[in-house]
Amino acid sequence: MTPKPLHDLLVVDLTRHLPGPLAARLFADLGARVIKVEEPRAGDPVREAPPLVEGKSALATLLLAGVESVALDLKQEGAREALLGLLAQADVLLESFRPGTLARLGLPPEELRARFPRLVVASISGWGQDGPQAAHAGHDLTYQAVGGTLAPTGAMPAVPLVDVVGAWSCVSAVLAALHARARDGEGAWIDQALVDAAVHANVAGWAAEAAAPRAVGETLPLTGALPCYALYRTRDGHLLAVACLEPHFWRRFCEAAGRPRFVKLQYASGERARKRVARLVASRTRAEWEALLEREDLPVEPVLAAAEALRHAQVARREVVRRGADGLPRLGFPARIDGVRPRAGERLPELGDDTLTVLAERGLDGGRSPRQLRAAGIGRQPTSAGGFLRRLLRRR
Repeated sequence: MTPKPLHDLLVVDLTRHLPGPLAARLFADLGARVIKVEEPRAGDPVREAPPLVEGKSALATLLLAGVESVALDLKQEGAREALLGLLAQADVLLESFRPGTLARLGLPPEELRARFPRLVVASISGWGQDGPQAAHAGHDLTYQAVGGTLAPTGAMPAVPLVDVVGAWSCVSAVLAALHARARDGEGAWIDQALVDAAVHANVAGWAAEAAAPRAVGETLPLTGALPCYALYRTRDGHLLAVACLEPHFWRRFCEAAGRPRFVKLQYASGERARKRVARLVASRTRAEWEALLEREDLPVEPVLAAAEALRHAQVARREVVRRGADGLPRLGFPARIDGVRPRAGERLPELGDDTLTVLAERGLDGGRSPRQLRAAGIGRQPTSAGGFLRRLLRRR
């Protein structure tokens, strides 16, 4: 049986894009019931994120499978009343509007906390709820830029690190608030700024900065400054990740490669040492390095493309990602509980699929017909306009 430690929690999710839906997905994996509230015409823009496979976004499938979709136009009073009815029964509210937006909709977090004292409200925003830049636009790349995580390489990041770390941080804060609620009966308002997550993720950078100020583009020990901990190109153009920080690993790597004299280069500074190691790695193909190192227990691995990573024996065995019945990938929780990986359901709801069911079962439909509910801003609304991401995809 899949572990469901949060099976008695109801999470209402107003978030969009990546950080909030990922946080909601983690709650769903852990067994919480997640009701995703979406704008009735276009829904969460993540539904249109490329690539689209048979009309479905692979990213949406990863983030939204296992949740329920309720369509509410929060600019209309009837829809806001339906939301308040859900919140009266909910444990957690996730939202990712810019600061002040909920208040403009007539739903300020402070009043929600007063009206629903046991509710944990988690506000995910780029810059936080206060400060001179709180209302400023931003995305993962800009939060990384300000938080310092881009500085050592001055290059485009390989993953939306801050969006992911921010989601994990938000879940941790919500779980802590729920633990406190079990003790004293009071909920909380969580201010989860993605720039805070960026600053926190830069832990190695702050340690290096304590010794001396670092410039943008100045590599650190774990970002390419050390010959023993870097990426190198093989003879056939692949990348090899060499992570031999410990002296015994580096010594064995040099000996296995037939260059015992390179042992002294482990922590050498400057480009000359790195170029010598680069020439060594470039003397063999990736397959030759794999065959050579197969006999050694060393932290050295080829850099894999995503498809190769899924075929890697260890990654495949762990099954964090697996294919659904529709051929699209599904995520599981990134840890096991008693040997079993928590995993939400595989169903990807269409926009507003669960509106009528959810409201009826919770006594929030007022006996109104679907047509009457749509007139009140409740339920999916027809639209012919494509979203931003779909238009962007058409232009490519």
